[in-house]
Amino acid sequence: MNKPNTTQHIICFALPAWHADYLRSTVELMKCAANDNLVIYVDYAYTFGDCLKAILGKKELDWKRILGFKNRLQKISGNTNQGLYLLSLPPIFPSFVLNSYKLFKLANKFNAFLTGYYINKAAKKLKMKQIISFNAFQPFLGLYWKIQNVTFKVYYCYDDFTNVPYFKKFAQIDEKTYISKVDLLIVTSTELKKIKSQPNIPTEMVHNGVHFNAFNKYFSKQPDFSSLAPTIGYTGSIDNRIDINVLEPVVKDMPHLNFLFIGKVFEPMVFNRLSQYNNVTFLPPVAPECIPQLQSKINVGIIPYVLNSLTKAIYPLKANEYLAMGLPVVITPFASLGLADEVVYTAINSTDFKTCLTLAIQPQSEEVINKRLEIAKNADWQQRTNQLMAYILKYKSASGL
Repeated sequence: MNKPNTTQHIICFALPAWHADYLRSTVELMKCAANDNLVIYVDYAYTFGDCLKAILGKKELDWKRILGFKNRLQKISGNTNQGLYLLSLPPIFPSFVLNSYKLFKLANKFNAFLTGYYINKAAKKLKMKQIISFNAFQPFLGLYWKIQNVTFKVYYCYDDFTNVPYFKKFAQIDEKTYISKVDLLIVTSTELKKIKSQPNIPTEMVHNGVHFNAFNKYFSKQPDFSSLAPTIGYTGSIDNRIDINVLEPVVKDMPHLNFLFIGKVFEPMVFNRLSQYNNVTFLPPVAPECIPQLQSKINVGIIPYVLNSLTKAIYPLKANEYLAMGLPVVITPFASLGLADEVVYTAINSTDFKTCLTLAIQPQSEEVINKRLEIAKNADWQQRTNQLMAYILKYKSASGL
């Protein structure tokens, strides 16, 4: 998709932190959008407790910037007309510790009042006009921020936190209210479109992307398994999304395959049950830019997720990362991957998974490999951003702006 040729002023109100040890779709989209537009990325709103932990050396945060001892507005790329700026907010009160929705709203109104001043100040400094408000999963403060010169509101929904205990039921209430007030809803999966859409609110889908060139440079055609056992790999958080009851029999019954898991362990049960097998290796998480090189060690990528209301709504980044390297991919049927569904192996149980892995390690046709690469190339983050901006300009124009 071609780039829109008009420069826009965008403020991204982000729940994802700019600095993290994993890749965030919001960050990647805004980096690409800033190539042709003026963007302020409003960083994750850290609490007073977060700052105290950072001061005591228990958490890695630029607390001096959060507390205002350093300039809150940092230039990341570009110039004053086009480019990316990162805005650090002052510390806020942790509203989710409250059990009363009335008090929760009151805390967020206070937090929005406190932080909104600095957002308006930054926008004024950069002389932003006809601002596009791009709210990325931050409806709690979004309901109460009073940002000047906003003419078009977008809500970007990349996950479903309805069933995440930390967010309680407050998230569901606030998100539904916030969506009813926007001009455009952008979702990342078919399931999210189904459950988040509201009457009279335009809804479009932009799947997660991939840094195609970063992964594709490690593409190699047909591995030789004559003297080397195939490696089956998983990159990402090792948590309760992994269907251990499907995966463990596969690992146990296929000792001729090596299984490599790269990521932080959040669910000890998965680690404990799999680490007892000699053909399983766990590696710690690495910075996003190191993932392609590590992933070059695998021959088949897997996404063995359970099927539940949480996983049904996601579009895992690792799907396109595997495909960008031309790798066969075996998944459980937890969600639709759009066009990628055409080139992955889907297994509903352990027996199917073993069959799919057996097929995946066989020589692959050039036609199939090229189709994987084509799907991943079209999912490059710049292509996804072009798609996003085209939707925004379409509906912005339709509203007479």
